[in-house]
Amino acid sequence: MDVLLEFITSLLEFPGPGEKLKELAELIKDVFQLIPSEKHMIGRDLGRLEPIKYCCSGQVNLHFA
Repeated sequence: MDVLLEFITSLLEFPGPGEKLKELAELIKDVFQLIPSEKHMIGRDLGRLEPIKYCCSGQVNLHFA
C-alpha cells in the first residue's frame, strides 16, 4: 500500500500528471498483453448444461456380487 501511495505522490509532482499517466498506461499495455487461452475446452460448444438426474432420491446404491 505504501508503494502505491508513493507512486501516486510522485506522479502528481510531475508538471503534466495526466500525460504521464497516459504514457504509463501505454507501457503497461505493451508489457502485459493478454495471451489467447490454450485451455483444451476454449471455443467448444457445450450445448445446454442441465443438472444430472439421479435415481433413488440422491442415494448411491452399490451392489457387489
